[in-house]
Amino acid sequence: MNFLNLYYFSIAAEELNFTKAAKRLFISQQSLSNHISRLESEFGVVLFNRTQPVTLTDAGETLYRRSQNLLDEKKQLETAMQDLRDFRKGELTIGISTSRGAVMLPDILPEFHTLFPQIDLKLVEGTTLEINRALYEGRADLRIGFAMDDPDQVHEELLHTEHLVCAVPNSFLKKYLAPDKPYPYPGTMQDFRLFADCPFIKMQHNVWLGEMFEKCCRHYQVEPSVVLETSSMSTLVSLCSVGLGSIVLPEIFATRVSLFMTPYDWKSSVSVFPLDFPAGTQSITVSYLKGHYLNRAAAEFIRMACKKFTY
Repeated sequence: MNFLNLYYFSIAAEELNFTKAAKRLFISQQSLSNHISRLESEFGVVLFNRTQPVTLTDAGETLYRRSQNLLDEKKQLETAMQDLRDFRKGELTIGISTSRGAVMLPDILPEFHTLFPQIDLKLVEGTTLEINRALYEGRADLRIGFAMDDPDQVHEELLHTEHLVCAVPNSFLKKYLAPDKPYPYPGTMQDFRLFADCPFIKMQHNVWLGEMFEKCCRHYQVEPSVVLETSSMSTLVSLCSVGLGSIVLPEIFATRVSLFMTPYDWKSSVSVFPLDFPAGTQSITVSYLKGHYLNRAAAEFIRMACKKFTY
Protein backbone atom coordinates (compact mmCIF):
# COMPACT_ATOMS: atom_id res chain seq x y z
CA MET A 1 0.00 0.00 0.00
CA ASN A 2 1.32 3.41 -0.98
CA PHE A 3 1.31 5.89 1.94
CA LEU A 4 0.98 8.84 -0.43
CA ASN A 5 -2.24 7.39 -1.84
CA LEU A 6 -3.48 6.85 1.71
CA TYR A 7 -2.60 10.38 2.79
CA TYR A 8 -4.34 11.93 -0.23
CA PHE A 9 -7.39 9.77 0.45
CA SER A 10 -7.50 10.92 4.11
CA ILE A 11 -7.52 14.59 3.07
CA ALA A 12 -10.30 13.94 0.55
CA ALA A 13 -12.24 12.10 3.26
CA GLU A 14 -11.89 15.09 5.59
CA GLU A 15 -12.98 17.62 2.97
CA LEU A 16 -15.60 15.48 1.16
CA ASN A 17 -14.91 17.76 -1.76
CA PHE A 18 -12.32 16.78 -4.36
CA THR A 19 -11.75 20.38 -5.51
CA LYS A 20 -11.04 21.65 -1.98
CA ALA A 21 -8.90 18.61 -1.15
CA ALA A 22 -6.79 19.07 -4.30
CA LYS A 23 -6.21 22.75 -3.46
CA ARG A 24 -5.22 21.84 0.08
CA LEU A 25 -2.71 19.30 -1.30
CA PHE A 26 -1.46 21.62 -4.06
CA ILE A 27 -2.17 19.04 -6.76
CA SER A 28 -4.67 18.85 -9.60
CA GLN A 29 -8.09 17.33 -9.07
CA GLN A 30 -7.27 14.72 -11.73
CA SER A 31 -4.10 13.72 -9.88
CA LEU A 32 -6.08 13.34 -6.64
CA SER A 33 -8.68 11.19 -8.41
CA ASN A 34 -5.90 8.99 -9.78
CA HIS A 35 -4.45 8.37 -6.31
CA ILE A 36 -7.88 7.44 -4.94
CA SER A 37 -8.60 5.18 -7.94
CA ARG A 38 -5.36 3.29 -7.25
CA LEU A 39 -6.48 2.63 -3.69
CA GLU A 40 -9.91 1.48 -4.89
CA SER A 41 -8.25 -0.86 -7.39
CA GLU A 42 -5.85 -2.21 -4.75
CA PHE A 43 -8.64 -3.04 -2.28
CA GLY A 44 -11.32 -3.84 -4.86
CA VAL A 45 -13.85 -1.49 -3.26
CA VAL A 46 -15.45 1.90 -3.91
CA LEU A 47 -14.37 4.47 -1.32
CA PHE A 48 -16.57 7.46 -2.24
CA ASN A 49 -20.15 7.88 -3.37
CA ARG A 50 -19.42 10.34 -6.16
CA THR A 51 -22.68 12.18 -5.81
CA GLN A 52 -23.43 15.71 -4.69
CA PRO A 53 -22.56 16.03 -1.91
CA VAL A 54 -19.72 13.50 -1.96
CA THR A 55 -19.93 10.93 0.87
CA LEU A 56 -17.85 8.01 2.06
CA THR A 57 -19.01 4.46 1.44
CA ASP A 58 -18.86 1.92 4.27
CA ALA A 59 -15.47 0.83 2.93
CA GLY A 60 -14.35 4.47 2.82
CA GLU A 61 -15.44 5.05 6.43
CA THR A 62 -13.50 1.97 7.57
CA LEU A 63 -10.38 2.93 5.65
CA TYR A 64 -10.50 6.53 6.92
CA ARG A 65 -10.74 5.44 10.58
CA ARG A 66 -7.83 3.04 10.23
CA SER A 67 -5.77 5.35 8.05
CA GLN A 68 -5.42 7.86 10.89
CA ASN A 69 -3.57 5.31 13.04
CA LEU A 70 -1.40 4.20 10.13
CA LEU A 71 -0.44 7.73 9.16
CA ASP A 72 0.26 8.64 12.78
CA GLU A 73 2.52 5.59 13.16
CA LYS A 74 4.32 6.54 9.94
CA LYS A 75 4.88 10.09 11.24
CA GLN A 76 6.25 8.77 14.53
CA LEU A 77 8.56 6.35 12.70
CA GLU A 78 9.89 9.15 10.50
CA THR A 79 10.45 11.33 13.58
CA ALA A 80 12.30 8.51 15.33
CA MET A 81 14.54 7.91 12.32
CA GLN A 82 15.31 11.60 11.95
CA ASP A 83 16.03 11.81 15.65
CA LEU A 84 18.48 8.90 15.47
CA ARG A 85 20.19 10.53 12.51
CA ASP A 86 20.57 13.93 14.17
CA PHE A 87 18.58 14.68 17.29
CA ARG A 88 19.41 18.38 17.05
CA LYS A 89 17.07 18.68 14.07
CA GLY A 90 13.31 18.54 14.23
CA GLU A 91 10.56 20.29 16.12
CA LEU A 92 9.12 20.40 19.60
CA THR A 93 5.61 21.63 20.41
CA ILE A 94 4.81 22.54 24.01
CA GLY A 95 1.31 23.02 25.40
CA ILE A 96 1.11 25.51 28.26
CA SER A 97 -1.32 28.12 29.55
CA THR A 98 -0.51 31.70 28.58
CA SER A 99 0.05 32.95 32.12
CA ARG A 100 2.11 29.93 33.18
CA GLY A 101 4.18 30.20 30.02
CA ALA A 102 5.06 33.77 30.95
CA VAL A 103 6.61 32.73 34.28
CA MET A 104 8.11 29.32 33.43
CA LEU A 105 9.32 29.35 29.84
CA PRO A 106 11.83 32.22 30.27
CA ASP A 107 13.72 29.98 32.70
CA ILE A 108 13.99 27.12 30.17
CA LEU A 109 13.69 28.17 26.54
CA PRO A 110 16.70 30.50 26.20
CA GLU A 111 19.09 27.80 27.46
CA PHE A 112 17.32 25.10 25.46
CA HIS A 113 17.49 27.18 22.28
CA THR A 114 21.19 27.87 22.84
CA LEU A 115 21.93 24.15 23.15
CA PHE A 116 19.62 23.05 20.32
CA PRO A 117 19.30 25.97 17.89
CA GLN A 118 18.14 23.71 15.07
CA ILE A 119 14.99 22.63 16.94
CA ASP A 120 11.88 24.38 15.67
CA LEU A 121 10.04 25.38 18.86
CA LYS A 122 6.27 25.84 18.81
CA LEU A 123 3.72 26.65 21.50
CA VAL A 124 0.10 25.65 21.94
CA GLU A 125 -1.29 28.17 24.42
CA GLY A 126 -4.73 28.20 25.98
CA THR A 127 -6.76 27.06 28.97
CA THR A 128 -6.01 23.83 30.84
CA LEU A 129 -8.77 22.11 28.86
CA GLU A 130 -7.34 23.34 25.55
CA ILE A 131 -3.76 22.26 26.23
CA ASN A 132 -4.96 18.87 27.52
CA ARG A 133 -6.87 18.37 24.28
CA ALA A 134 -3.81 19.36 22.26
CA LEU A 135 -1.76 16.66 24.00
CA TYR A 136 -4.39 13.94 23.50
CA GLU A 137 -4.84 14.90 19.85
CA GLY A 138 -1.11 14.84 19.18
CA ARG A 139 -0.85 18.58 18.46
CA ALA A 140 1.52 19.01 21.43
CA ASP A 141 4.50 16.79 22.22
CA LEU A 142 4.69 17.97 25.84
CA ARG A 143 2.28 19.73 28.16
CA ILE A 144 3.07 21.74 31.30
CA GLY A 145 0.36 22.35 33.87
CA PHE A 146 -1.71 20.78 36.63
CA ALA A 147 -1.29 17.01 37.07
CA MET A 148 -3.58 15.18 34.64
CA ASP A 149 -3.96 11.99 36.72
CA ASP A 150 -4.45 9.75 33.68
CA PRO A 151 -1.83 7.00 34.20
CA ASP A 152 -3.31 4.80 31.47
CA GLN A 153 -2.58 7.33 28.72
CA VAL A 154 -0.21 9.94 30.11
CA HIS A 155 3.26 9.83 31.66
CA GLU A 156 4.02 12.73 34.02
CA GLU A 157 7.16 14.13 35.62
CA LEU A 158 6.62 16.27 38.73
CA LEU A 159 8.11 19.75 38.40
CA HIS A 160 6.98 21.27 41.68
CA THR A 161 4.15 21.46 44.16
CA GLU A 162 2.36 24.78 43.95
CA HIS A 163 0.82 26.61 46.91
CA LEU A 164 -1.46 29.61 47.06
CA VAL A 165 -0.42 32.94 48.55
CA CYS A 166 -2.28 36.15 49.34
CA ALA A 167 -0.65 39.35 48.05
CA VAL A 168 -1.74 42.44 49.96
CA PRO A 169 -1.01 46.07 49.02
CA ASN A 170 1.14 47.54 51.76
CA SER A 171 -1.38 50.35 52.19
CA PHE A 172 -3.85 47.68 53.41
CA LEU A 173 -1.65 46.24 56.17
CA LYS A 174 -2.57 48.61 58.98
CA LYS A 175 -5.98 49.49 57.62
CA TYR A 176 -7.41 45.98 57.17
CA LEU A 177 -5.07 43.39 58.70
CA ALA A 178 -4.11 44.77 62.09
CA PRO A 179 -5.45 48.24 62.83
CA ASP A 180 -4.85 47.90 66.59
CA LYS A 181 -1.70 45.74 66.72
CA PRO A 182 1.44 44.93 64.70
CA TYR A 183 0.60 43.25 61.42
CA PRO A 184 2.07 39.80 60.65
CA TYR A 185 5.47 39.51 59.06
CA PRO A 186 5.30 38.97 55.26
CA GLY A 187 6.27 35.46 54.22
CA THR A 188 4.64 33.81 57.24
CA MET A 189 1.81 31.34 56.63
CA GLN A 190 -1.60 32.77 57.50
CA ASP A 191 -5.20 31.74 57.94
CA PHE A 192 -7.28 33.32 55.15
CA ARG A 193 -9.61 34.88 57.73
CA LEU A 194 -6.86 37.39 58.47
CA PHE A 195 -7.65 39.01 55.11
CA ALA A 196 -11.44 38.93 55.45
CA ASP A 197 -11.86 42.73 55.53
CA CYS A 198 -9.64 43.43 52.51
CA PRO A 199 -11.09 44.45 49.16
CA PHE A 200 -10.13 41.78 46.58
CA ILE A 201 -9.48 41.47 42.87
CA LYS A 202 -10.20 37.92 41.74
CA MET A 203 -9.97 35.75 38.68
CA GLN A 204 -13.26 34.89 37.02
CA HIS A 205 -15.02 31.84 38.45
CA ASN A 206 -14.61 29.77 35.26
CA VAL A 207 -10.79 29.95 35.68
CA TRP A 208 -9.09 27.55 38.11
CA LEU A 209 -7.68 30.35 40.25
CA GLY A 210 -11.10 31.98 40.51
CA GLU A 211 -12.57 28.65 41.58
CA MET A 212 -9.84 28.22 44.23
CA PHE A 213 -10.47 31.72 45.58
CA GLU A 214 -14.17 30.93 45.99
CA LYS A 215 -13.43 27.57 47.63
CA CYS A 216 -11.04 29.25 50.04
CA CYS A 217 -13.69 31.81 50.96
CA ARG A 218 -16.29 29.09 51.56
CA HIS A 219 -13.84 26.98 53.59
CA TYR A 220 -13.05 29.87 55.92
CA GLN A 221 -16.58 31.32 55.80
CA VAL A 222 -15.32 34.63 54.45
CA GLU A 223 -17.54 36.89 52.36
CA PRO A 224 -15.02 39.07 50.54
CA SER A 225 -15.59 42.46 49.02
CA VAL A 226 -14.66 41.91 45.35
CA VAL A 227 -13.96 45.16 43.54
CA LEU A 228 -13.10 43.58 40.19
CA GLU A 229 -12.94 40.26 38.33
CA THR A 230 -10.49 39.54 35.52
CA SER A 231 -9.34 36.64 33.35
CA SER A 232 -5.78 38.00 33.04
CA MET A 233 -3.01 37.16 35.48
CA SER A 234 -1.01 40.24 34.47
CA THR A 235 -4.04 42.47 35.12
CA LEU A 236 -4.58 40.79 38.49
CA VAL A 237 -0.97 41.39 39.53
CA SER A 238 -0.60 44.93 38.21
CA LEU A 239 -3.82 46.18 39.83
CA CYS A 240 -2.79 44.67 43.15
CA SER A 241 0.55 46.46 42.92
CA VAL A 242 -1.17 49.86 42.58
CA GLY A 243 -3.37 49.21 45.61
CA LEU A 244 -6.77 48.39 44.07
CA GLY A 245 -7.16 45.14 45.99
CA SER A 246 -5.57 42.07 47.52
CA ILE A 247 -5.23 38.97 45.35
CA VAL A 248 -4.83 35.20 45.72
CA LEU A 249 -2.40 33.58 43.29
CA PRO A 250 -0.01 30.63 42.97
CA GLU A 251 3.33 31.16 44.69
CA ILE A 252 5.36 30.83 41.48
CA PHE A 253 3.59 33.88 40.00
CA ALA A 254 4.36 35.94 43.10
CA THR A 255 8.05 34.96 43.08
CA ARG A 256 8.44 35.59 39.33
CA VAL A 257 6.29 38.70 39.10
CA SER A 258 9.25 40.62 37.66
CA LEU A 259 8.33 38.97 34.35
CA PHE A 260 5.07 40.98 34.42
CA MET A 261 6.50 44.23 35.76
CA THR A 262 9.61 45.67 37.40
CA PRO A 263 10.45 43.81 40.63
CA TYR A 264 10.97 47.11 42.44
CA ASP A 265 7.33 48.12 41.93
CA TRP A 266 6.01 44.84 43.28
CA LYS A 267 8.35 44.43 46.24
CA SER A 268 7.95 48.00 47.40
CA SER A 269 4.17 48.03 47.23
CA VAL A 270 2.97 44.51 48.08
CA SER A 271 3.41 41.99 50.92
CA VAL A 272 2.99 38.28 50.22
CA PHE A 273 1.67 35.72 52.73
CA PRO A 274 1.51 31.94 52.11
CA LEU A 275 -2.00 30.63 52.76
CA ASP A 276 -2.83 27.76 55.06
CA PHE A 277 -5.22 26.19 52.52
CA PRO A 278 -4.26 22.60 51.56
CA ALA A 279 -7.03 22.32 48.97
CA GLY A 280 -5.22 24.98 46.94
CA THR A 281 -2.05 22.89 46.68
CA GLN A 282 -1.49 21.51 43.17
CA SER A 283 1.16 19.36 41.50
CA ILE A 284 2.64 20.96 38.38
CA THR A 285 3.92 18.38 35.90
CA VAL A 286 5.38 18.04 32.42
CA SER A 287 3.40 15.37 30.56
CA TYR A 288 3.52 13.33 27.38
CA LEU A 289 1.41 10.55 25.90
CA LYS A 290 2.35 6.96 26.54
CA GLY A 291 2.97 4.98 23.37
CA HIS A 292 4.07 8.07 21.44
CA TYR A 293 7.70 8.41 20.51
CA LEU A 294 9.48 10.91 22.76
CA ASN A 295 12.32 12.38 20.74
CA ARG A 296 15.60 13.34 22.33
CA ALA A 297 14.85 17.05 22.10
CA ALA A 298 11.69 16.50 24.18
CA ALA A 299 13.64 14.36 26.63
CA GLU A 300 16.25 17.11 26.99
CA PHE A 301 13.53 19.70 27.55
CA ILE A 302 12.03 17.55 30.32
CA ARG A 303 15.43 17.11 31.94
CA MET A 304 16.04 20.86 31.91
CA ALA A 305 12.54 21.65 33.20
CA CYS A 306 12.92 19.23 36.09
CA LYS A 307 16.33 20.72 36.94
CA LYS A 308 14.90 24.26 36.95
CA PHE A 309 11.61 23.69 38.74
CA THR A 310 11.80 20.57 40.92
CA TYR A 311 11.86 21.79 44.49
